[in-house]
Amino acid sequence: MTTVTLFRYPPEHIFWALRQMQQAHTALRRTPGLQFYKLMGSGGSGGFGLWPNWRVYALLGVWDSKDAWSQFQQDNPFAQQAHLRSTEQMTTFLRPLRTHGLWNGENPFSPIAEQNISADAPVAVLTRARIRLKRLPEFLRYTPIASASLSEQKDLLLSIGIGETPLIYQATFSIWRNMEAIQQYAYRNPAHGQVVRKTRDRDWYSEEMFTRFQVTGMTGAWEGKNLTDSGVK
Repeated sequence: MTTVTLFRYPPEHIFWALRQMQQAHTALRRTPGLQFYKLMGSGGSGGFGLWPNWRVYALLGVWDSKDAWSQFQQDNPFAQQAHLRSTEQMTTFLRPLRTHGLWNGENPFSPIAEQNISADAPVAVLTRARIRLKRLPEFLRYTPIASASLSEQKDLLLSIGIGETPLIYQATFSIWRNMEAIQQYAYRNPAHGQVVRKTRDRDWYSEEMFTRFQVTGMTGAWEGKNLTDSGVK
C-alpha cells in the first residue's frame, strides 16, 4: 500500500516543519512496516513556483499494510507532532497501476493491471525527476507552461509540486477524476506534449520516474476541500 500525505502548517510552526526535513528521518527509518519513504517540501504557486512554500510538506510512504500505516499514526513521534501542529493534513491511499523509471536507483512500486479498475475510479499520478544542472535554466523556463496546462483541466481534482531538494529534485502529485481525464491530458494537450518533447530532446533529467495509481481512499481535507465529495471514497 502506498500513501501520500500533505501537511500545511501555520506560521508559528514553520521552523519546526523545516527542521523535520533533517530530524524526522531517524523516526521514519525505524517505523515498522514502512518499506520506502520520501519526506518532501513544496514550492509556491501551488507547488510549482521557484521559491519554496515553507508551510506545505509531503510524505510518501510504501507500507506492508494499512495496519502498519495506522500504527505509525498512533506511535510515531513525527506523525504525532505533525498532526498536532498542522492546520491541514490529507492522506491519499493508493495502489500502483503502472510504473517505470527509478527513484534514487530503485523503484519501490509493485503495480497491478490497469484493467482491474473501474472506468469511473479516481486515478493519481506521481512524477519525479532529477534535473541535470546544466539543463536547469532551460527546465525552469518551461515549468510555467506545464503548471498552466494542468490548471486548465476541469477533471483535475488536485495537483501539487513537491520535492526533496528545491529545483534539482522535482516531483508532482496529481489526482484525476478518472482514467479518461488522464488520457485526455497526456495525449491531447498541446502544452503537455511540448514539454514532453523538450524533456526527451534536451535530455533534462539524469533520473526520472512515472507512476500511475488507483485511488483507494482518502482521509482529511486540502485547501478546505474534502475530495470524497468528488467521488474519492
